[in-house]
Order: sequence, then C-alpha cells, then structure tokens
Amino acid sequence: MTATLLNQRLSHRMRATRAVALVLATALGAAVLLTAPSDALARGKQSVLILRVEGTAVGDKERIALTKSLARKARKYRHYRIHVSKTDLVEEMFEFECTEAGVSCLSKIGKKYRANLVVYSEITKADGGGYSWSMRVVQMKSKDSPIARVAQSTVQKVPDVARPKKAAANGLLVLIGPVDLPQTRTVKQGVLHVRLIGGGVALVYVNDKLAGRSSLSGLKINLQPGTYRIKVVRAGYKDWSQSVKIASGKTIDRIVELDPLPQAATKVGTKPVVATPLTQRWYFWAGVVVVGAAVGVTVWALTQQDEEQQFGNAAFSLDSNDAHLDPVFGGGS
Repeated sequence: MTATLLNQRLSHRMRATRAVALVLATALGAAVLLTAPSDALARGKQSVLILRVEGTAVGDKERIALTKSLARKARKYRHYRIHVSKTDLVEEMFEFECTEAGVSCLSKIGKKYRANLVVYSEITKADGGGYSWSMRVVQMKSKDSPIARVAQSTVQKVPDVARPKKAAANGLLVLIGPVDLPQTRTVKQGVLHVRLIGGGVALVYVNDKLAGRSSLSGLKINLQPGTYRIKVVRAGYKDWSQSVKIASGKTIDRIVELDPLPQAATKVGTKPVVATPLTQRWYFWAGVVVVGAAVGVTVWALTQQDEEQQFGNAAFSLDSNDAHLDPVFGGGS
C-alpha cells in the first residue's frame, strides 16, 4: 500500500514537472519572437544603421535636424532594414572603449545592432562659408567581405543646415545606391483576344500600329497593362474601333461584328465610258442615206444624157414619097 501511494505521488510530480517545462518553453519562444520581430519579417534584407550626425560646428538642435532628415530619406529604401541610433556617437564609443570613430569602432557598434552597413556623418565649417557634410558607409565583415572596410564616402557643401533634405538624399545615393532600383519588378503582360463573328480575315491595329491578322480562331496579342485603342479593318466593311483596358495576367476577349459598307450610288462621270461602234451611231446611217441619194441622182442624170445623145435630131420631109431620097435614110445616091 505504501509503495502504491509512493508511485502515485511520483507520477503526479512528473506530470507537474512536464507542465512547468512546457509553459517555460512556450514563454521562451514567445520572448524570442518578441525580441526579434524585424529579423523574421525582413528576412533576406540588409540592415543599415544610421548614426547620429556628429560635429561641433553646429548645435545639438541642428545636428538632430540633420539626423532626422537623413533617417527619413533612408526609410525610403524599402529593400533595407533601417535602424537609427538613439544615442550620440560618443556614448556608443564609450561603451566599446573607442577613442576614435574608425572602422574598427564603427564595426563594433554595427555588430551590436546586427547591421550590415553603418552610415557615419560629420558636419564641419567649410572654407568660404557654409558647412561641409562628410559621410561614409562601413561595410561589416561578411562572407563577401572578409574584413570590415569603408565601402564608400562623400563630401557635400551644405549652405543651410536647416534644410538638408537634398544633401541627405544625395549622400545616401552615393553610399548605398538609388532608392527605386530594388523596387523595379517585372510586370506580367495581359492578353487581348480578338475574334470576328463568322470568321474571316481582318487586320487588327493597336494604337494605330498593325498587330496582326485574325484567323478562324481569332488573334491573341500580348500587351503590357494599360489602356489601348483597338481597330479592326476589313475590305468591304466599316472599320471597328474600341478602347480596351488590359490588366496584368488577364485575358480580355473582344468579339467583333463588322458592318458591310452600303452599295455605292451610280454618279454621272463615274460610270466607265465604252466606245460606241460607228455603225451604231445615227449620223453614220444618215450619211449613208445622203450619199446613196446623191449617187442615185447622179446615175439618173447620166442615164438621161445618154438617152438624149442616142436619139439625136429628127428630120422631117414634106413629101412622104420622096422620103427615101433623104440622106438620113441613105437615099439620094
């Protein structure tokens, strides 16, 4: 009986120990997630640490203004995780017992913030008036860079420290590159499918440029997202046109019905001129009749003249008994 009770107590203690261990593991996991949310959310991105602007040429107010302007411009880099130091560089250096803001000291500070790049800035008086704002970026030790080093540096003249926006943007452009470079991405094209009712071949224009000819299955055209003017042209039919909006990765169907052109009305002067044969013209036959009549009259006149010459002059005798003596009849010989 005593052994049974002992076993039960040990079993209860083991269960309680397991429950406490489970609770501690859950709390520890939650603590890890809460302490490093940015690493989980921004995995694959490089981290950039922006240190406070240093220099005795201006007051604390101006230095804070320069730091804020630099931080605002840096946060436009969406492909980086931006950290801004909350304390002066002198305090950061004191923590690591640094005597100067060299590569070794800046790399230690960057390691504290788990940064890949550290941006250091200093403002001094410039010769001839104004200020000189020097900036440099230190690249931390990594697989690609076996040692920490100054990757890039720049010096700019700042006439007015109260408005340093342009200088901050120019400095970061030199140190870590353009803002919009990593934001560029390939946009997937859309598809325009043009089909004719009843099939047939027609020319398809996109923004007044020939895109192709349709077939029985239509015509598919790949286009970048945007709005286009589509025109379909076919001989003997009215042109069809429409504005079409193309979306990325989407197929837009357009079923086109072309209206035939009306028959052209016959106009004077538009009908082809066909030469009429001479024998079908009225004046040809009128001329034939006139010429025939003239020929007939001429023949008749000539015939009458021959007949007059054939009969000649008639001779008459008073005495019929002496007619045989007339020389006309061969008499009187």
